[in-house]
Amino acid sequence: MTINTKLFDLTEEQGVVVITPLGDSISYRDVDVHREGQEITEYLKSSETRKLVIDMSKANYFGSLMIGLINSFGQTVKKSGGQMCLGGASTEMLSIMKVMKIDTLWPHFPTRAHAIKVAKAWS
Repeated sequence: MTINTKLFDLTEEQGVVVITPLGDSISYRDVDVHREGQEITEYLKSSETRKLVIDMSKANYFGSLMIGLINSFGQTVKKSGGQMCLGGASTEMLSIMKVMKIDTLWPHFPTRAHAIKVAKAWS
């Protein structure tokens, strides 16, 4: 399964849903960001997969709107008994995540591949 939007690529890899934000939402209209976020959320609610990885490697920085969407994706999966982790965030983004305490909500791994490996091991 693959879903491509202006803001996100979504794929499933061996039982793990991987969402890749394609940049920060700042260059898009808020209405488009919310619509695409809702599409992804609906997919997550209907999917049987409860393992989610956010690949953060496509942008150096994500603003509060994108961070909010990422957090809501994680909450959606968590409500269904699943888990989420993050992978590939830049050094700058890691600092921001620490200030926002995102690092206490969702584990982060250095690369997408590492995050997927960990997610596949979840029961």
